[in-house]
Amino acid sequence: MNLSLGEIQRRRGELVERARAERADIEGVLHSHGQVFWLADRGVAMIRLAVANKELLLVAAVAFAVVQPRRALRWAIRVWGLFRLVSKISRAVA
Repeated sequence: MNLSLGEIQRRRGELVERARAERADIEGVLHSHGQVFWLADRGVAMIRLAVANKELLLVAAVAFAVVQPRRALRWAIRVWGLFRLVSKISRAVA
């Protein structure tokens, strides 16, 4: 596959233009969905904060359970169900 220098330069120009157009398309998609990405980023940051401060999370949960035990029990049941669902999904995907 011996290409002349002119053909290589032409092909390079086509590829550079194609890459520019694809970057512009991706930028448009990211810009139009910026709020969703921001919200997801904040959620990930909150989860990392909670994992880093497990003691603080435990204190808040205990305080919540002392102040409103019935509500805390309902939330505990929901969280347990969510945990089981996520566990099943992760095992099915893995």
